[in-house]
Amino acid sequence: MKKTLNSKVLPISLAISSALYSNLGYSQEVDNTEVIQVSGIRSSLTESMDIKKNAASIQDSIVAEDIGKFPDQNVAESLQRISGVMISRTNGEGSKVTVRGFGPKFNAVKVNNRTIATTDRGRDFDFQVLPSELISGADVIKASRANIAEGSLGAYVNVSTARPLNNPGMHAVGSVNMKYNDLSEELDPKFSGIFSNTFNDDTFGVLVGLSQVQSTSRIDSAATNLWASFQADNTEYAPGPISDVNGAPVTSGSIFYPGRAEYNLSEEKRERTSANVTLQWAPSSDVTHTFDYLYSDLSRQEFSNGMQVPLQYSGWTDVVISENQTALSATKESSPIDGLFKQVGQDSTTEVFGFNSEIFANRWAFEGDLSYSKATSDPKGNTFVPHYINHTVDQSIPGQELGLTDADYIKFDATQGDVIAIDSTIDVGDPRSVRAHWNDVRHNELKDEVFEAKFDASYDFEGDIDYIQSVDFGISYTDRKKSQITFKNENGCSNQNIEDEIAKAATNTCGTSRLMSDGLFSINKDSGFLSDVSGNFPREFVIINDLDQFITDIGTLRSEPDWAEELLDEAASVENTEEVLALYTQANFETEFSSFDLTGNFGARYVQTDVSSTGHRKDRISVEKFVDPTRPDTGDGIVLEVEYTDPRPVTENNDYNHLLPSLNVALDYRNGFYVKGAAAQVITRPSLADTGVNKSYNNDRAESFSQSGGNPFLEPYKATQFDLSFEYYHDSGSAYSLNFFHKDITSFISTRTYQEDTGVDIEGWGDLIETITEKGNRTGGTVTGFEIAGLHYFDYLPGFWDGFGVQANYTYTSSEDKDAAAEQLDLDGVKAAGSGLEGFSENSYNVIAFYEKDGFQARLAYNWRDSFLAARQGARSNGTLAEHVEAYGQFDFSTSYDINESFTVNFEAINLTDENILEYADVRERVTLVQYSGVRYQLGLTAKF
Repeated sequence: MKKTLNSKVLPISLAISSALYSNLGYSQEVDNTEVIQVSGIRSSLTESMDIKKNAASIQDSIVAEDIGKFPDQNVAESLQRISGVMISRTNGEGSKVTVRGFGPKFNAVKVNNRTIATTDRGRDFDFQVLPSELISGADVIKASRANIAEGSLGAYVNVSTARPLNNPGMHAVGSVNMKYNDLSEELDPKFSGIFSNTFNDDTFGVLVGLSQVQSTSRIDSAATNLWASFQADNTEYAPGPISDVNGAPVTSGSIFYPGRAEYNLSEEKRERTSANVTLQWAPSSDVTHTFDYLYSDLSRQEFSNGMQVPLQYSGWTDVVISENQTALSATKESSPIDGLFKQVGQDSTTEVFGFNSEIFANRWAFEGDLSYSKATSDPKGNTFVPHYINHTVDQSIPGQELGLTDADYIKFDATQGDVIAIDSTIDVGDPRSVRAHWNDVRHNELKDEVFEAKFDASYDFEGDIDYIQSVDFGISYTDRKKSQITFKNENGCSNQNIEDEIAKAATNTCGTSRLMSDGLFSINKDSGFLSDVSGNFPREFVIINDLDQFITDIGTLRSEPDWAEELLDEAASVENTEEVLALYTQANFETEFSSFDLTGNFGARYVQTDVSSTGHRKDRISVEKFVDPTRPDTGDGIVLEVEYTDPRPVTENNDYNHLLPSLNVALDYRNGFYVKGAAAQVITRPSLADTGVNKSYNNDRAESFSQSGGNPFLEPYKATQFDLSFEYYHDSGSAYSLNFFHKDITSFISTRTYQEDTGVDIEGWGDLIETITEKGNRTGGTVTGFEIAGLHYFDYLPGFWDGFGVQANYTYTSSEDKDAAAEQLDLDGVKAAGSGLEGFSENSYNVIAFYEKDGFQARLAYNWRDSFLAARQGARSNGTLAEHVEAYGQFDFSTSYDINESFTVNFEAINLTDENILEYADVRERVTLVQYSGVRYQLGLTAKF
């Protein structure tokens, strides 16, 4: 297509090449002489198909139905309707995207084609910070080009905000909604408003958007962790008897068991305030300047009431195991049961400033873009763990100081369902059972700053050179600084500053069974905890009434009022910097043949990356067993005292460069049929969280003695990818496609877990072994698959029926990890995790049925994702067992009715059938998580003027 002097949608550079940056969300002709307003489900879907058809590479897009009317409450939940796109959820709401099996860290997510600072320690982008009302559209570019930023093995995802000059005139939209979660039974408000206007013959435009939402969610969950094994012939650990499900005795082999069973009832309160301001000035048809500002303040605070049953200690009797050598039921001598109260959440703020200029001069087109973004957050993770004992026991009797007798027991049964059933002589539903124990208070201060400058140019040959239509070239520079400062209290049990062991033990709350006020607690009666799950597990347990008073009382018991004071943890704190310089050139070609038109582009992108990590390291001096002279050894694990050197400053640097070629071709057969092909080399840089010099130490107990940390010398993930797509677009707007893809991953990053003998012998334990976890580079694998997608309108049907339509897609992905066998632990009772890469579901599909006619719209969507390997060496078993996520499917429904031209009433229901998330370790019977977040409803009214 030839460029004219007054064209504003010339494909030059990042945004303009895809014909999306300037007009995503609206369709615009030259000089704004005609504007096609996108409105309604059908119009937005048809517009999305037009963008897909004319894109410079293989991609899919979503367009807002109207200004302020993105298809879903959440941008991520809209993206999951695209073939090959799956999402992860935080407390039931979509947060991050996975494309063709590649998780959030493999996808470069941009806002207006800019890198945005995030409140995540890695590169993952959390879509919960973006209000959908301020978004005009989103693209998922699956085949790379030289003129888009590198960084994605999965996809380049660009989210666009609206531009006033793309929709001249005055427009105002406001909405009031009420949200309801059927688990929390709370009703919360949601408000949004957008005002847009143009002045001075539509050469100057202003757009202002505001959004404010509150929500209260409840999450019911049951979990297991600390999965481990013991030998069937270890009669000291397991006196037995041990039998299989048929009653036959078992005398040898490894038996895997859950170290802890957890039950949690959580409530999250979320509040987000967002604003978007855009100013545009176009002094002529060849010059457009755009300034925009995006602000988002998100508060997420969650408190969890619950309990955990410690099963990791000795004394196992009446054990029944499965054919997979999993302990299905057992009785063990009693240890105190733990309360488990967690206070997590964060307050985060994100700001983005951007300035963009587009200039056309004869055959030249130029674009400059400057942006600065900053994100700060203070995530906290406080854990309060009291003990529950048998309160009927006289603790003044020697040997019964812990409120337990030889007759007390804990029984567990995993045969009743996915949640472990528990029976015990300890009454966890009585506040009189509560005693002070272990507590931990900590938080991080996170900060991310990104400065980005880009300059793009394009020259149109206007037919002077055969086949070559134009050439693009450009340069970009990104400077990013991401830091984490960690604060935590010194010890959850005692004051480390006390030297005298007797005095230290006197302030100890761990295992000393110190009585707490019953008034601090109540019982979660009539809560309906995990009401959709069968089984005899604890449904009524102690909850905290007043957390502040609980913290105060702990200080009184410890004679340490400021026990919860948090001190700087230098070894866990870190700052990462990253500078990226990129140069690219790309030639765009176009020619005609007798039966088809050929278009495409080829080019290369050169990127130089310099990284640095600064922090502190400390070295271990000594390790010894902690002995509490005030109480007997309960056999509940070996507590350690570890001494380290003072932290010393350390800085590590690394750099790497890559040349990334790409080729995209499209054959247009002039009858609606298209064939598209693509080939490219792509990279994804390591997560900044994985490249730090910081270390974290788990040194409280001998059985979990470990450390983990970053590796500042990691190299990027790298792959060569190929795409082949067959597409058909009907004049009615219906469209169909079949896309094949293959990725050969030549460099991969995985978690490495290994053990080292510390050379220390601990009394009652033996040799102290330290488990070390870090990231490392290795060869990767292959990912091969195909996508089938279709959009069909039934407008050929008579009368009422012509308003129906259906959109559906299916994705098949096969992955192979070349080093899977090398990383598989050869342990008795452990199943092979297979050769698939982590995070890849073999099958996924989406089906959306919709209806639109006479101002009425309705849509029913079902999204399904197959089970997948989450981690080859999972954290819930200290790197021993692979962890999997069970298949998940969800129904969503939305409808709206236009009362008149100005007012629309709408209703939406998310997760209609109240589906749950389920995860397991190694084999399906070793369930590690069952989680319900309920059904979300929204009812609202929108006014448009």
